[in-house]
Amino acid sequence: MVFITLLYAFLLFERGVILLQETQPVAVALGFAILVFPLTAIAAIFYEIRFGVRLSKISDLVQASQIEMPEYDLRPSGRAEQSSGKFAFESIERRIQADEHNYMLWFLLADSYDKLGDRKRARAAARKSIALAKQAKAL
Repeated sequence: MVFITLLYAFLLFERGVILLQETQPVAVALGFAILVFPLTAIAAIFYEIRFGVRLSKISDLVQASQIEMPEYDLRPSGRAEQSSGKFAFESIERRIQADEHNYMLWFLLADSYDKLGDRKRARAAARKSIALAKQAKAL
């Protein structure tokens, strides 16, 4: 998918450059507008890949540590059963209240949100985990 998006961005970028070489103001304006789209796509892909790589590094650190991992009863979809998910979530939340600057606990919270199906909060907790890991010089 990334390759197809990058190919599309390259082709669109090429069309923008061709339009910039025209003498008509409308064509030049469209050329500038078209150049913005592929640059935005490339930036978005870069940030998403960087986000994934950083979370992968934190995941490796969490698994290598002796931190207690929550247990979930998972459905076939990969989401947690509500009862086990809520129990794990509450446990992690209590541990975070005791140690707010532990990036590994924030990672576990992000995982818990994800398993409960709340992607928005999962990403927010993952961003917090990455920020704390950078402060701790773990990334």
